[in-house]
Amino acid sequence: MEKKLHYQYVMLQCSFYAMSACFIGYMVPVLQTQGFNHTQIGFFLALRALFSVIFQPIIANVMDKFKSVISFNQLIAVMIIISMMMTGVQILNPGFFGMTFIFMMYGMVTYGMVSFIDAMSTLYFYKGQKINYPVARGAGSLSYALSALLVGLFVAPERILVTQFFLFFPLLFFILKIDCVKGADATHHESENQSFSYPALLRAFPFFKLFLIAIIFSFIGKELSSSFLIDVYRSLGGNNRDYGLGTFLLAASEIPAAIIFTRLADRLGIYRLMLLSFFFAFLRIFLIMLAPNLLLLNIAQMMQMLGNGLFWAGNIQFIRTILPAKDAVKAQAAVGVCYLGIGSGVGSLLSGVILEATNLTTLLATASFFSLIGFLLLLSGQKYQRSIDSLGQNQSL
Repeated sequence: MEKKLHYQYVMLQCSFYAMSACFIGYMVPVLQTQGFNHTQIGFFLALRALFSVIFQPIIANVMDKFKSVISFNQLIAVMIIISMMMTGVQILNPGFFGMTFIFMMYGMVTYGMVSFIDAMSTLYFYKGQKINYPVARGAGSLSYALSALLVGLFVAPERILVTQFFLFFPLLFFILKIDCVKGADATHHESENQSFSYPALLRAFPFFKLFLIAIIFSFIGKELSSSFLIDVYRSLGGNNRDYGLGTFLLAASEIPAAIIFTRLADRLGIYRLMLLSFFFAFLRIFLIMLAPNLLLLNIAQMMQMLGNGLFWAGNIQFIRTILPAKDAVKAQAAVGVCYLGIGSGVGSLLSGVILEATNLTTLLATASFFSLIGFLLLLSGQKYQRSIDSLGQNQSL
């Protein structure tokens, strides 16, 4: 492992997730403060996810086509600058149609940015510049946790966007500071063929297709439960500070997952590890629905450690295990589309509609159902387990 590059990548992840605490964790209370209702907020969040779905594959294809010209550092730097501009416009509270445009732009350049940051780790790997992604992602979770806690304690909702704007500066600094990386070139027998298109990629790797579908259902459930989680805290007598503490506990619980990930992967294999992740993601939502007070709600939040915490640490290894280097960027973008785009978009839209028409209990019950379906879908893929485990043993992390 190259220590300098590893530390730079850790700081890149930390700076992104510090900003994300505002951009993702506190966007609902920000929009509530700006005067929008549940349905409108759900629409904005869904629009953000939808445009991420549309543009992530387009950007990935552009990067694949012009990989000798455009670096990922340049791409992400442009995304950051546009994101800062949109944050500045949102501070002005331009109204429904103006906010619609802002969230379209957020979806194009901000929401899916992490997929390309994650893809950088895979490209470094194939260049022989190894970094410890689970540790870097765990550091990102710690950064998110601390940022969410500090924002909840010290930043009023009307000031969160200003905080978000300034948190883009360290992200821009670290993306320009880290070693430049471009798309991976085909190697050995792969050079005889062009990279797969997305339909061909899914046909060639059926477990990957099943994994993507399971991600969609699981993250619809996640988004249904998390979009208006602040309302769950309020229903149990909490406030913004309690929500900040709960968000801190949720994100901080991901850190042990990063620490124990390698041992668990060696012992269980990547498939069983992902299966464990999807089950605990369901269990967390189910326990949130049943929580009678803030203490048990926060305990449910900490189930994130074995839920999405393992997913964040493990999905990169899954891609490395079964897909060739030349398709790594496309595959990572596809994973991002499924959880940041389709899963989040459908979940966001449904969350606003369901909450406006019914209540929090119905919302959380629906979230539990979708998350359970995601787990069962992944469980049905156990016929692929042996081939994936054997491939994983031949891959060097």
